[in-house]
Amino acid sequence: MREFRRVHEDCNLNDLGFVSLWFTWERGRFVSTIIKERLDRGVASLNWVNLFPGYRLEHLSHSFSDHCLLLLDTSGRYRIVKAVM
Repeated sequence: MREFRRVHEDCNLNDLGFVSLWFTWERGRFVSTIIKERLDRGVASLNWVNLFPGYRLEHLSHSFSDHCLLLLDTSGRYRIVKAVM
């Protein structure tokens, strides 16, 4: 993990943040034992952020995988997603 962080620092990469679900990984079948974590993330340089100032990174619901898809919208358009409960 130390090496991973060092690469981020050496390349001047910043976490892009996210909207919607706070987690990207889920394990467990029962409410009492379910584990949810934010394992996946988008990173970019400040130059990239300046090129795409209206970006939006969204965590989508997962289906067959235990990881959520990440949708990076660089156009600045906002999608409206209704959570299915």
